[in-house]
This record gives sequence, structure tokens and C-alpha cells, in this order.
Amino acid sequence: MKISQTTLNDVKDYCGISDNDSDTLIENYGMPAAKSFIMGYTGLSSEKIDEHEDLTIAYMVLIDEMHTQREYTVNKDKLNPTVSTILGMYAVNYL
Repeated sequence: MKISQTTLNDVKDYCGISDNDSDTLIENYGMPAAKSFIMGYTGLSSEKIDEHEDLTIAYMVLIDEMHTQREYTVNKDKLNPTVSTILGMYAVNYL
């Protein structure tokens, strides 16, 4: 599945969310923010990230972490290793 094909229900299923309380937050903030993060990290365009379906896993993990880790204080100062590995494979913006 491509990121552009991922629906709110797909995200909720992945994150184990059964209620509708966070739908607006996820759809209006989490999903766009995760996509922007991936594009910024990799340097790939929206069209290019859709060429790599494994980026959808990183997308889902990022949304899940954004949803569950809504604290101001930092508990972890490192990017999730799965996300880091997947995004690192496609990063074109390192000089």
C-alpha cells in the first residue's frame, strides 16, 4: 500500500484505535505531519515516496508514536530504529 492510498481507518487499525475520539487529530495533524517528516527526512517528493511501499510502515509508526507520545517532556531522544532504517534507505538529501 502506498502512503497516498492510506486511509484514516487503515491508520486506526494499525494503531489499535477503536474509537473515533482522535479522528480529527490523526487525519488533520498526524497523517500530514508524518508524510511531511518522511519527505523532509528523505528529500523525496510526495510522488517519489509513493514509489516505495515500505515507507508506509514508517508512516504508520510515526503516526502511532505521534498519537501515543503527546508529552512535552522527552523520554527518548532517538528516532524509532525501524523508521530510521526505512527512511535512511531512501534519503537523497544527505551531502
